[in-house]
Amino acid sequence: MKFMKIKQYLYLLITSVIMLLQTSCSPDSFSLGDKDLSADDLVEGIAYEIKHDASNPNIIIVKSLLPNRYSVTIDTPQGRYQSDEVTLKMPFKGTYKVRMGAETRGGFVWGPYTEFTVNTFFAGFVNDPLWTMISGGVGHSKRWKLDIDANKITKHSDLWAGPLGFWGTDDNWNSVMLGQEIDGDTWSWIPDIASNGWVMKAMDHGYMEFDLKDGAHVTIYDAESGKTMKGTYMLDPEKHTITFTDVKLLHNAEHDGVVTNWSSNLSLFGLDNDRLQVAVLRDNSSEGPCKLCYNFVSQEYWDNWKPNAKPVNDNVKPTLVEGWKNLLENTTNREITYKLAKDDEGKAFDYCNLDGTTKNLSLAPVSGSEDAKLVMYFGKDANSRTYVYTSPSGSQVKGTYTLSDEGVFTFSNGLGNTPLSADFNMSTNADHTLRVLSVSTDNYSGALKDLWLGKSCIDDQGHVFQYQGYHWVAQNNANAAIKRYAGTLYVFDSGYNSKASNPVFITGDGDYTFTLNGSQTNAYGVYLDIPKLFKDHHQCDVKIVSIKVDGHDVSFNDATINRGTADNDHSTARRYIVNPWGATKNDCVHYNFSHSLAVKVHVSYDCGSNVMEP
Repeated sequence: MKFMKIKQYLYLLITSVIMLLQTSCSPDSFSLGDKDLSADDLVEGIAYEIKHDASNPNIIIVKSLLPNRYSVTIDTPQGRYQSDEVTLKMPFKGTYKVRMGAETRGGFVWGPYTEFTVNTFFAGFVNDPLWTMISGGVGHSKRWKLDIDANKITKHSDLWAGPLGFWGTDDNWNSVMLGQEIDGDTWSWIPDIASNGWVMKAMDHGYMEFDLKDGAHVTIYDAESGKTMKGTYMLDPEKHTITFTDVKLLHNAEHDGVVTNWSSNLSLFGLDNDRLQVAVLRDNSSEGPCKLCYNFVSQEYWDNWKPNAKPVNDNVKPTLVEGWKNLLENTTNREITYKLAKDDEGKAFDYCNLDGTTKNLSLAPVSGSEDAKLVMYFGKDANSRTYVYTSPSGSQVKGTYTLSDEGVFTFSNGLGNTPLSADFNMSTNADHTLRVLSVSTDNYSGALKDLWLGKSCIDDQGHVFQYQGYHWVAQNNANAAIKRYAGTLYVFDSGYNSKASNPVFITGDGDYTFTLNGSQTNAYGVYLDIPKLFKDHHQCDVKIVSIKVDGHDVSFNDATINRGTADNDHSTARRYIVNPWGATKNDCVHYNFSHSLAVKVHVSYDCGSNVMEP
């Protein structure tokens, strides 16, 4: 019996040893186990793999083989990416390098570079217009100049006041080049060098020359240091970035120490035939992070620039809401009292772009500035159209005013000079004028609410490049009893995922424009709803006046677009512009957009018959 127990123990021991040996010798999906990583571990074949796409060898896929508990960064010829997998579109033949880094318990570790080869040139990756704009096209070269010279002159002053702009950390191509509103840290300040010499030395700083001759090469001559650098560059037209190899972005010495990356994955803020804007992150400054955007002009623009040339952007003006003048000069509410906006009403003042949009700068108001008051009376003739401005100190300026159809107020005696913040005073232009930058209405009543007025800021060439904006808030609610209806434009895809415009408030017969901002690639249906309109006005009509996709007119036939009411809600007036189950179902291909869809309608409360549900 004792012998049997010993035999059982030996059997169990041998079995355990065999299992242990099997476990230790079993292959694993990742050979490093739970050990911390070193540079020797972060090599191709163990930590990551490099593959050429089977259908296009100019597409390179770099994929991490590490367990997903590791946060990795892949360093490529097109920039660095915090991602487990990166797809590179490499247009030019050549030998390139890639490496991987990872966060470990001991800190961040980079592995060694690994080379990969591209054997062919693929023109499809450089046919984006941005490649042609920056280089002149395949087989050509193009030179760019930092937009300042020894005479402190900035030549493209219709676009910017100086060669360097300060922007929010979230600003990008969309907010700068396209002028779209985006979320996050967005603001800008673009100083002129004549008044702000500390920003940059006034001189010809040299040039950057890009080509597409058997590759993407760049030559940078830095006149400040006297050095010429040669390297390569790579554009990412989709992400709007540019990466330099063996060179740094041409910049001024004053900002050398506040930026740690002048080469990799830099933000492209703007690019067309004579405009190039490249931004770096200021990440080593006691003033905190921001984007530094360097503004360049093409050599051709530089050589042909003339001091008295009329800037292209002289014609940029604010776009005001329909009926703006009737809101400001209202025959049923002739006297309107305005006060500067309080904290809970938004900024009382700001710098504004030429289109009237605010720059959202941080400007601290002086105490009591919100007590400024402007009372305007719209009389029946010119002599009875009067105003009284009362400053926070109690002093007054009185006079008459005019308002042009272009949105320019002229105050006969100006508005005095009121300090609102350090280096920011409120006053009119020298000719006693202020431009209407924007007008908005109360969301509930449709009555006048906000009025932004702007004083022109003039650059050293005598051109308006921005405005000092003053935000006035109407204090009366004379139109609060007006019945209003909130209409919305919708677009949805084949999976019935929908997007909606901001509401537009219908307050009576007239034209109204619904704008849906963003993008849509697979539109399936488009419709416009105005809830409660049909309930209150059974003989109403909503006639389509115009349709624009990305600013371009779309042809349509109003008669073939469904009139009706909403599903299970006969109080809502609906126009089904693209009805997947109706006559317009095949029109969906015309309603994919990259930034906006706008539909203008004419609303009639009584067209003489029931056309919505005949």
